[in-house]
Amino acid sequence: MSCQKLSRQSLHLVLNEGRGLYSLRHMDVSRLFYTSTAQALEAEAKAKKKNGIHRLGGIGCLPRPSIYYQPFSSAVSNPNSLVNVFALFGESKNKILYSDVEGHTNIYNTEFRSFMTMPSLNSPKGPNCMAAHITRTPAHARSDFDINPEVDYGFFAEKPCGEHTDSLYMMDMGQDKPGCFEVLAYYPVGEWQWRALPSPPFFDDLEYKACNNIAYAIVDGTRICVSSATATYSFDTVTLEWSKTGDWVLPFHTKAEYVPELDLWLGLSASSPSDLCALDLSTAAIDSCDVPPMQHVGLDVDLPKDWLLKSRTLVNLGSDAQDGPQVVAFTGVDVVPCGDNQQGERTLRRIKHKSKCLVTDRIEYVL
Repeated sequence: MSCQKLSRQSLHLVLNEGRGLYSLRHMDVSRLFYTSTAQALEAEAKAKKKNGIHRLGGIGCLPRPSIYYQPFSSAVSNPNSLVNVFALFGESKNKILYSDVEGHTNIYNTEFRSFMTMPSLNSPKGPNCMAAHITRTPAHARSDFDINPEVDYGFFAEKPCGEHTDSLYMMDMGQDKPGCFEVLAYYPVGEWQWRALPSPPFFDDLEYKACNNIAYAIVDGTRICVSSATATYSFDTVTLEWSKTGDWVLPFHTKAEYVPELDLWLGLSASSPSDLCALDLSTAAIDSCDVPPMQHVGLDVDLPKDWLLKSRTLVNLGSDAQDGPQVVAFTGVDVVPCGDNQQGERTLRRIKHKSKCLVTDRIEYVL
């Protein structure tokens, strides 16, 4: 995508400053993209003529912090005991939720630079935490009314695009316990609340083991698809019911992003460290076959010799982290359709823009 088509202007970087203190910084993503696809293709062609890989440019200094998250007194005395969770949500990608080990939560609005204290989680979330944003619809309001008919939810039914339509679903994949899965939403009575939700069916499997990288995706705007080690399940955020999607697993490293222009879900591959892959998770595609066909798009970053990939994050723009010494590499990638194959299936092409690197070992989250 060119700079003019970027859906957001900043990556939000959460840095560990030590002693339980975190800083939030914002990086301009336009620095990762050329002004046009033609310019990106020209740069890629020149790189192939030289040595076959793109040159990693330097970002320079880290962006200045916009805020600091000050730890509680208990964090100062024992900072290593804490598990902190940061999650980005909202249609404008401008809300960052912070949760500490005790379940205290707050929201920072990056647009207004303002904090809002939220109710505490029913159950604090651990490191194996899934966080998914869903925009509330009139169907959600009607479902709430069916559950609590004494409450008037008419405001949401009349104004589905009102002021408080954002909701955040968080699930601790580490263990099945009361409140392991819950949603933060604004209700006409009681305002912002954390609401406990049914646990996923795979928690009933005695052989279930939590993983560090949770493969999940938002489908049709209201369903959350999550994979265990052997199967994929779907949670309907309107009916609040789980169902089994199939005996196959999502091929993604973590969250897959839906790309409307392609009508496909794009994510980093779980099997190939830097490979982008695409999958059709639409209801029609899932219902028509047992396993949705996956398409490999290509590498999103070319690693220099002797570099080792440590972790990776996809945020609709692409970023990867390295170590030894630890270097964070940010890569701008555009994925476009390039015709059909012999089976009549649409194929995709990866167009790489710029790669920028930064020497640091303090980045904890890229949002």
